[in-house]
Amino acid sequence: MSAASIPSVRGLVDSDFGTPLRKFTGILDSFFREERKYGAVVVLNFKELEVIRAVEPYILPIAQISIKESEKKRSSWGIFSDTLTAFLAEEEDLKDCVGRRMGMEMEEGHIFGKDRDTKEDLIGNPWRVYYVAGAKAGIAGVQPAVARARELLIGKTRAEFNKAAYADPLIKNDVALQRAITDRSFITSLLQTGQVIEDANGVFSLPPSKVS
Repeated sequence: MSAASIPSVRGLVDSDFGTPLRKFTGILDSFFREERKYGAVVVLNFKELEVIRAVEPYILPIAQISIKESEKKRSSWGIFSDTLTAFLAEEEDLKDCVGRRMGMEMEEGHIFGKDRDTKEDLIGNPWRVYYVAGAKAGIAGVQPAVARARELLIGKTRAEFNKAAYADPLIKNDVALQRAITDRSFITSLLQTGQVIEDANGVFSLPPSKVS
């Protein structure tokens, strides 16, 4: 048996398909472009992880996510870009997110379209950004259902908010938002970014600087 054919536990590579992470928040520590066999990828390095959902226990405080770079909107990079720019001001880009906490969620089984030859669905697992700390885009850069949910939260406890949110027609049509409400990451992200505050009785309100 040659040395090249002997199985080894060394030199393993990370990949999107191998990570157990499905939803988390973390501080973007750095990013870089890397050429691989099937094209360039952008590698995102996160630190101070808060794991919200994983398919198996994940105890590391860091994570590395690789997304294949593309100029097409209907691609993993396109989905990541569209969901990120919703939280950025016009003059901001990915470089302006370094040092900021971001919320990332993998959309499993996303259908990008159909294969031209086989007509079969082209399925992937793109990463979406669901919040960025200190976002400057404001309400204009937030999806209507998210803005509605944030509006409903004010003046309510968690239980009161959940009841109102699940009954709201706009929120009912946003499956990803419903998941974020159920696993509590929606409220957690608002608290972490200072968009709302919670008093001793568990009632949410706007911070003094945001009250008109």
